[in-house]
Amino acid sequence: MTLLVATTLLAACAALPNDAPVVEQIDQETGVTIARLGRPVELYHETTRREKFSRFGFLGPFETNQMGKREMFLMIALPLDEESEPGTPTLQVDGSVVALGEVGRGADLAGLKKSPYQLSTPWIAMFYFRTDNDTITKLGRAGQITVRIAETSPGGTVETEFRAEATEDARLQKFATR
Repeated sequence: MTLLVATTLLAACAALPNDAPVVEQIDQETGVTIARLGRPVELYHETTRREKFSRFGFLGPFETNQMGKREMFLMIALPLDEESEPGTPTLQVDGSVVALGEVGRGADLAGLKKSPYQLSTPWIAMFYFRTDNDTITKLGRAGQITVRIAETSPGGTVETEFRAEATEDARLQKFATR
């Protein structure tokens, strides 16, 4: 009976992470402790394209802790044309541009083998930014978050904008104040 109860409790804990506002986990491949949102914030893009996947991007802050050394990062994932050359996304919080730190296209920037966030669309362009507590605090206080990016393709440059109403999602605030 005790074994059954323990197994049930462990199964319930395993189901919790993607439902919880903030999750702490250990990356099995690197041993780094990661604090992140249970699921990333969805960014919405008004589009006339037929592909529904091109309407949504994702934004997710996370913190790594490797033997007491803590670092903050921001993951931005956008559905870009695979034949284009993307620029670096810019972030605006309530209309003001937020300076982001060093950028990388892979989770290795954060010392990880893979993204701390599981996304349902693998064809998304990934960007990782080294950031700081001030940026995370701004995200936690945000009313509106906007991500802009320019893509260069043989047909020219296309600028795209993705938005999220952060006042409707308290997870960023919980992450920033944890």
